[in-house]
Amino acid sequence: GKAGNIEGALADFMLADSKLIALKPKSLSFSESAALPLVTITAWEGLFDRAHIKKGDHVLVHAGTGGVGHIGIQLARQQGARVASTVSSEDKSKIARGLGADDIIFYRDETVADYTQRLTGGEGFDVVFDTIGADNLDKSLEAVKVCGQVISIIGQNQHDLTPMHIKGLSLHLVFMLLPMLTGNGRAHHGSILKEVAEWIDKGFVKPLIHAEKFSFAQANEAHALFAGNKHIGKIVLENT
Repeated sequence: GKAGNIEGALADFMLADSKLIALKPKSLSFSESAALPLVTITAWEGLFDRAHIKKGDHVLVHAGTGGVGHIGIQLARQQGARVASTVSSEDKSKIARGLGADDIIFYRDETVADYTQRLTGGEGFDVVFDTIGADNLDKSLEAVKVCGQVISIIGQNQHDLTPMHIKGLSLHLVFMLLPMLTGNGRAHHGSILKEVAEWIDKGFVKPLIHAEKFSFAQANEAHALFAGNKHIGKIVLENT
């Protein structure tokens, strides 16, 4: 992959700005650690830098067993929030609970009105973290409380922002590649990775990695798995 004119990581060697780099967690392998930077920085920026979640907040994390979602659950729990998560199956609900989710939402079985009534008495969540985009952003605007906050990491669609005006909402759009593309804020990304590495070594955060491993030669298979939405957590390609 590429970010603008910057080459991606599917390569034998790569150059990186030292400001973006941190030592990997001592308790993880290099392959496990490779799954962390993008999703960790994205979740950190959304929940901490933008929404400034705090102890006691009721936070909804969509797709809690996905790449960004599984880190989002853990960061929110570390901050003392009560965490709800949307999932598609019983197996994924068990994983989400293991990551720290207090409340589980089977999004295929409940409407937004149903689960906000069940979990918040109809008031809505303090913060909703949309990791899916498209019509799920609209559902997130519905699920959040009056004067609440919505974070989205996928905002390339057109949306009716009337609900935001009616409810006085704040919308935070996170694009973690900006420091890489602009050169601004790179040191902050390095500091995030350093702090999260310490949290991982203390057992506060753990990566969720899909069980099937792929080599660089199997990159097409890995992308097909991702596109089919049949994976859990992050997919790692190993240069063997």
